[in-house]
Amino acid sequence: MLTYVSIIRSLGDENRLRILMALRHRPLCVCEITTLLGLAASTTSKHLFILRQARLIESIKNGRWVYYRLPADPAACVRDALALTMRELADCPQIVQDDATLPGISHNANIHDFFKQKHIPVPADQPDGSDEDTAELPGNTQ
Repeated sequence: MLTYVSIIRSLGDENRLRILMALRHRPLCVCEITTLLGLAASTTSKHLFILRQARLIESIKNGRWVYYRLPADPAACVRDALALTMRELADCPQIVQDDATLPGISHNANIHDFFKQKHIPVPADQPDGSDEDTAELPGNTQ
């Protein structure tokens, strides 16, 4: 029951919902999420901590950089919560605006190679000519 309560509490904040919805497209670093939300880095980090505690997201470390993504193999309750969130918020005006803004937020150009080393498909919004460009990220529940 503790996991369920943690999930429900973590979904009770608009900024955390925006983070989850943005992560359905590709892994993002803290600076990208901070830019998207327009929050202080410390506030963004607190939101990410809460989402990680609820196991709604996971992190990938690349040197000093930490990228966040939806879980590759979520527990059933996490998978169901993410599916409901994605389904219910996909047409929300703020999410539509975030979806339009996200491709313009730059990220580390070398991250594609790192993702490939970790067997994570390269995000489609930054094509590199490989066949993986249109592949769906693990853990995405669109």
